[in-house]
Amino acid sequence: MELGNSKWLKGFRLIKHGRPVPLLIEIVPPELGQERERMLPQLEYLNRLEQRIGFDGINIPEIQNEEKKGDKGERISEFKERIAPREYVRLLSEQIKTTYIINRVIVKETPEKQEKWVLETTHDYGIKHMVFVGGEFPDYPYEGPSVTEGNEMVKKYLNQGKGRYSASSVKTTQLSVGNISIPDRCEEAFDESRRMMLKIESGADFFTTQIIAEAQKPVRLLKDLSRHMLDSDFKPPVIFWSFSPIISKKDINFLRWLGVRIPAEFEEAMLKSDDPAAASMKMLEQVWAEILECNVALPQPFPMGINLAAMGKRHYGHCMELVKRLDDITSEYFTQHVDFETQ
Repeated sequence: MELGNSKWLKGFRLIKHGRPVPLLIEIVPPELGQERERMLPQLEYLNRLEQRIGFDGINIPEIQNEEKKGDKGERISEFKERIAPREYVRLLSEQIKTTYIINRVIVKETPEKQEKWVLETTHDYGIKHMVFVGGEFPDYPYEGPSVTEGNEMVKKYLNQGKGRYSASSVKTTQLSVGNISIPDRCEEAFDESRRMMLKIESGADFFTTQIIAEAQKPVRLLKDLSRHMLDSDFKPPVIFWSFSPIISKKDINFLRWLGVRIPAEFEEAMLKSDDPAAASMKMLEQVWAEILECNVALPQPFPMGINLAAMGKRHYGHCMELVKRLDDITSEYFTQHVDFETQ
């Protein structure tokens, strides 16, 4: 699985499931001590997805005990420590053979420990795709490397058989590196497109976004980033847009607690509907359609995919419905834009 250029996107369109863009399934690792018990419903969900829809990889976040990120909203439940993503990959891979991507908060341990962890994770666990995540507080003096330093450690050193923080030579890795994109930051003084360019310049091959529920800021981010890319010699990264079924006020509150922007009109239309889940999916279809419309018109389009996230097992059925709807939108759109699809 190669991440970082349009050939990768086209390869999945032609080979995997006939889907126009690649699909990642985000699975939250279970609580410590309940791995086997909690894994069973996730395996059932993943197997149903694979049989009925098909997917291209599993994305496993590293869950941290975080502070509230948004001005509104509330946490659904108290934080509970969970199994490490790489350990969960070891369990899941016994049952499901696919591409695995794991997330790693890169800033919380020393550079030497992080380098050792990366080498162990790829050589001992067989994981070749990692998403480096920054700290919760941007001005806090974390002891570990920054996200861009983590990217450089892998792409300029470990992938070249050289140690960055420890031994002068190491067993060569073949890692692709992803980072997180938060479209809501596109209006900050140091906006998200420039943050992403720094990460691309340091080696980022792909991005997964924060969950989105509106198109305005993602569209602005694409336009800004496309202009930056035209002035550079770097390949456009794959951008995986994160979607999640939003089926209740509880979901809205939790996403806002995480810092996700849920427009007031989205909430109002959903909660006034006789079928809130269907109403929200219809609006998410429109969000995806606007992103596709923007991307195809850019001077530098981006290879894109979908990262499907479930907030709990009560969302599993809705996840299957949502991805079918998004696939339909994508297929219809690529049918209308043959030149873009085959470039």
